[in-house]
Amino acid sequence: MADMASLEKRIELLEEECRRLSDIEAIKKLRHRYWRCVRERLWEELIDCYARDAVADFGNDLQFDGKEAISKFYRDSVSLGTGTLVPQGHNPELQLTGDKTATGIWVMDLLMFDAGADAGTRTGILYDEEYVKEEGDWKIRNQKVSYKYRQAVRMEELIVD
Repeated sequence: MADMASLEKRIELLEEECRRLSDIEAIKKLRHRYWRCVRERLWEELIDCYARDAVADFGNDLQFDGKEAISKFYRDSVSLGTGTLVPQGHNPELQLTGDKTATGIWVMDLLMFDAGADAGTRTGILYDEEYVKEEGDWKIRNQKVSYKYRQAVRMEELIVD
């Protein structure tokens, strides 16, 4: 009987670890979707990455409370650019803090350039975030963006096969 209790405990621990890893992977997918939406300028789909009570702090006195305010920022400000955006997020540090809450830190390298231009900018950004699980899906609840560097880059002709 002791062997059965030990086996049941092991199964319980494995199920918990599987749930934990599944939640972490879901948060990673959320962030990848966020950056895809930024790259493709899919603002309506991007706003779905945020929780109902989201707060986004983009620095420089650009803080927005609620999905509607965040959506308006993207539609009115970010969408005005005509250049190409190439966001690359990496180095996630994710921590589950509860069954439906988590924190994360991400590094993003953002290349921005206009077609035909010989120069662009490369910006290093740190995202410090809190996540919440709403109706089974992970969402960004609090987002703080910190800019670490901005670099002018010379664009060379790209050869695409």
